[in-house]
Amino acid sequence: MSYYLGFDLSTQQLKCTIIDEAHEIVLEEAINFDRNLPEFNTKHGAVVNDDVVTSPTLMWVKALDLLLEKLKSFPHISAIRGISGAGQQHGSVYWNQNGLEILKNLDPSKQLVEQLQLAFAIEQSPIWQDASTTAECRALEESVGGAEALAKLTGSKAYERFTGNQIAKIYHKNKESYDKTVCINLVSSFMATLLLGSIGPVDAAEGSGTNMMNIETHRWEKQLLEECGGPDLANKLHSEPVEGGTVLGKINSYYVKRYGFSADCSIMPFTGDNSATLASMNLSQGDCVVSLGTSDTVLVYLKKDKAEPTTESHLMAHPTDIDGYMGMLCYKNGSLARQHIRDNYASRDWEIFNKYLVEKEAATEGYFGFYYWMQEIIPFAKGIYRFKNRQSIEDFQDPSVNVKAIVESQFLSMKIRLERMGGNTKRILASGGAAANRTILQLLSDVFGLPVYRQKGMNGASLGGALLAKFGTNKYKSLEEMMKEHSLNDLELVCKPNLKRTELYSSCIDEFVELERKVVQ
Repeated sequence: MSYYLGFDLSTQQLKCTIIDEAHEIVLEEAINFDRNLPEFNTKHGAVVNDDVVTSPTLMWVKALDLLLEKLKSFPHISAIRGISGAGQQHGSVYWNQNGLEILKNLDPSKQLVEQLQLAFAIEQSPIWQDASTTAECRALEESVGGAEALAKLTGSKAYERFTGNQIAKIYHKNKESYDKTVCINLVSSFMATLLLGSIGPVDAAEGSGTNMMNIETHRWEKQLLEECGGPDLANKLHSEPVEGGTVLGKINSYYVKRYGFSADCSIMPFTGDNSATLASMNLSQGDCVVSLGTSDTVLVYLKKDKAEPTTESHLMAHPTDIDGYMGMLCYKNGSLARQHIRDNYASRDWEIFNKYLVEKEAATEGYFGFYYWMQEIIPFAKGIYRFKNRQSIEDFQDPSVNVKAIVESQFLSMKIRLERMGGNTKRILASGGAAANRTILQLLSDVFGLPVYRQKGMNGASLGGALLAKFGTNKYKSLEEMMKEHSLNDLELVCKPNLKRTELYSSCIDEFVELERKVVQ
């Protein structure tokens, strides 16, 4: 029996999933950053300083050490044939020369974290929650003729969290550290780099989350590279993006000697967490993934002739189909925002939160709430805004209405933007931590007017990584071909829409759009 390992370096934890040849999950493990690595002083995996949001790079290294110690007890570790995985999108890692030298000569008697203490030119990695690069975004758009021109070229207008704009900020404001940087990884390619013991390239799906890759050619766009990081950036990125499923090389001997991996174990490109989730669900046209996690995301699989870049959405390279795209919407204020409302208005109790979701009315009675604790991406707004019959108010007369209002506003925004993308959606596949909450999913179903399915396993990104490992190791022509051999068969129908409620929500859309416009202004 052969096995395949998938990692997911997400915002709050490092997870892994091992599957067998029949795609059965045989092991899942996780390291929670706040709980298992308290010495790094993160909250929900991040260090927040107003709009500047980072994570300690060494925390990720130590998390890998701890997770691999757990994997040592897996009796078939030497039968793992391939490894791939995912990383939180857009985050970046800055290697110095010393780090690359150490990486080539890892000592199996020591943990990675011991050896890589001085490996990074920047110790705090910018991550996707950072919103401090607005000036860099506007400059990048201006360099090519505006937001729409950049979206047509790269698949997205300039976004504060996108890696190119984060690099540009360092290039202009921290030149000393930038000059000491000899290689820049994304979080995903950082994981591949650690496992290879040499620089792992960015995969094309991840490259399309940088504002620097041409969405058509899957190659870095020279003009954009120079705008973001000057003439040296191309060398710091090491190589052009590669397609998903490419075999990058064998696992470094460090892991063979220290943990018992086979020397023949192949490393595939790591992709973004959303791309890996898409792979785990094996989407077909008409499917839409709504991932309810630290951030909320909406994913659709689009063929090239159906895809059109917009300044509201993202058009990204598909992780395995060179002729396909992943359409994506991303919201920063996801589960943490819902949790904040739960803590303030539902006695910190999800059962009470769910009770209010069922019992209270909001949008259908003229109550609208917009809750942007962090700088939101769609729309670009920050703050808390409440309305009753189109009039701005400080809070609702019944404070618990906030519970219904936040979830409705999140799902109405998704529905409106998905329709603008042109997605002909037939069903919703729910994933992420909040997908365990059936009451929230029923409201999602009612807003969209579509049935909602859920994966039985919750770690979609690490499962997707394991499937991508098998896909690359065995050189299948397509992911669909591989999945036909052994279907996961793990989607369960969670709820069907109450179409009367759907009609009510549809009648609220014009008012929602009008009020959201006021919030943005």
